Amino acid sequence: MAAHDLAHELARSLKESNEFKQFHKSKEKVMSDANNHKMVREFQLKQWEIREAQMLENEVSEEKQQELERLYSLLSINPAAREYLEAEFEVSRMVNDIQQIIGEAIQEAMPIGFEDITPEG
Repeated sequence: MAAHDLAHELARSLKESNEFKQFHKSKEKVMSDANNHKMVREFQLKQWEIREAQMLENEVSEEKQQELERLYSLLSINPAAREYLEAEFEVSRMVNDIQQIIGEAIQEAMPIGFEDITPEG
């Protein structure tokens, strides 16, 4: 089977997985409630802001870290939001595992100068 065909089969398999179905279901539940949607979105934006700063090796203020922790605490006690975050984590973990497997398989195809970089970073 050609690599493209396998990629399409993998995509179908991901969409049909229990993890993806649970993610989709929990996402719809969060999206159907404006307050839950707003809280999750605010948390994700704050989380992205902090990750971006860390990637750029900028210092993240204690205030921003505490705000993220406060938002996470609020989401953790909200059943719909907590379910969504857990489902999102499971899908992300599955995708990261797949990326690592593919990265290891194509390690020899890395351009010159990138040979020593492992798929994890």
